Amino acid sequence: MKKVGIDFFAEVKFISQLKAKGDYLSYVISEADVEKNIYTSSIYLYDLEKHIHRRLTSGTNDGGYYWLNENEIIFKGKRDEKKDKIEETIFYKINIHGGEAEAYLKLPYLVQKLEWINDHEIIFMGNYNPTLDRVKHLKGHEQADYIKDLKEQDDYEVIEEIPFWSNGGTFNKGNRTALYKYNIITKDAVKITSDAFQVQDFTYEKCYNSVYFTGKTIEGKSEIFNDLYIYENNDITKLSPVEKYSYRKWIQISEDELLVYGTDHQNYGLNENGKFSIFNKKTGTYEMLTPDFYHATGNSIGSDLRIGNVSSPYNKDDSKVYFPLMNNYHNQLMSIDFKGKMEVCFDIQGGLDEFVFHKGQFYGICMVKNSPQELYTLKDMKPLSDYNQRLVDDFDLRTPEHLSFTNQDGITIDGFIIRPSDFNPEKKYPVILDIHGGPKTAYGDILYHEMQYWANEGYVVIYCNPRGSDGKGNSFADIRGKYGTIDYEDIMAFVDEVFLKYSFVDQEKIGVTGGSYGGFMTNWIIDIPIGSRQQLLKEV
Repeated sequence: MKKVGIDFFAEVKFISQLKAKGDYLSYVISEADVEKNIYTSSIYLYDLEKHIHRRLTSGTNDGGYYWLNENEIIFKGKRDEKKDKIEETIFYKINIHGGEAEAYLKLPYLVQKLEWINDHEIIFMGNYNPTLDRVKHLKGHEQADYIKDLKEQDDYEVIEEIPFWSNGGTFNKGNRTALYKYNIITKDAVKITSDAFQVQDFTYEKCYNSVYFTGKTIEGKSEIFNDLYIYENNDITKLSPVEKYSYRKWIQISEDELLVYGTDHQNYGLNENGKFSIFNKKTGTYEMLTPDFYHATGNSIGSDLRIGNVSSPYNKDDSKVYFPLMNNYHNQLMSIDFKGKMEVCFDIQGGLDEFVFHKGQFYGICMVKNSPQELYTLKDMKPLSDYNQRLVDDFDLRTPEHLSFTNQDGITIDGFIIRPSDFNPEKKYPVILDIHGGPKTAYGDILYHEMQYWANEGYVVIYCNPRGSDGKGNSFADIRGKYGTIDYEDIMAFVDEVFLKYSFVDQEKIGVTGGSYGGFMTNWIIDIPIGSRQQLLKEV
């Protein structure tokens, strides 16, 4: 079999942006172009009746798509060179039954999310910056001179505010995400939110013709809380039934009621898991449905073999709402009825990256069985695609083995070990200890390219979910003020457990690595001056 290296990564098909319409599932396939150091992407369709996959778009940078109707899709494409300091998003339209894509809609904004509210009007989230916004209103040499001045300012940053609370934030200089309404006939764009307001997300509830959004006005420094609003009849109304709250997800379940998922951060701080409530717009009442719920929704199982967002919108039928849940180091698809009763719909023995509920059936993008992503029917976990099966067949993919133990405080810690290629139990192998980021994420037994690479190079790879990790509730994940203490103890106890149980591990050759929080812990471990394990980790 082939060794896992960069060629394996270059051949992986990354699946994302799963949607459904009529007789089709739609999704995006992305691939790494190693020579150009970029990802390419195109839109694909799966015919639910004929059980056939086909590529829809011919471009190599197509995505961010929306169903216009049952026969047409619009999508973001980059078929023209980007112009300096001129923000715009071009949407192309294509008929799913044949024909070439044609330019359909050009918006003078960087569009993040879009929804149609009628035949000629759209609501979208887009970048707003008062300095760059002025470019749109200038012409000719005035615009050219202004752009030249802006480019000269790129050599330095002016820091006036701190508006972000997440990885990936950067210097701000007045940037906001705003909510806009756009008329495609008159080409008029109206900014709905104020200049200082930061929109975090929005939804359009088509059945009720309602636009909801969350966000907060930022003045100097952003808060961790937000507010919930409704936009109707050209007016904004603040709905937030609870002050100092983070509204994370919501879905309208009746004319007057919304199912809301969020948290007040009072017990576990920034990363506290949310609870479900019913908010009645008409009466203004707020009913807590799940006071004892403490698990994380979504998917925080780490992998370097996925691309894009791994969070799906909530789906619903007449009596229930469906959402993914973190259960230890696996996902479950859950339902909650409008009285707060929860049930497990499906156990996913791996990661559920995205899902849709369509025509009474659940479909998902999953990573299971030590394989890259594929499309599945969730009821029976039947694969609907085999984009990456050849890689599973051709390459020496090593299967992670689960290793759990009870730490000194009586808490179960889950870990994993990957044996190297050409494994011989009589030999000794050097070890790489890998530590995940977050810390509120989790490792699982799904495929991780860098770990497979190390195993193919002759290393034993070990990794675990110490306290601070996701999947076991708020208390387990809460290590505020304890970084480098109980998490460090769990990681070192896991190393001891590996030494105890596996004779083929070379205890004199162990290295440590990790990204983000894992990088912090790597530096912490190698700088602690005591103990044989730490000394080994420092020297390797």
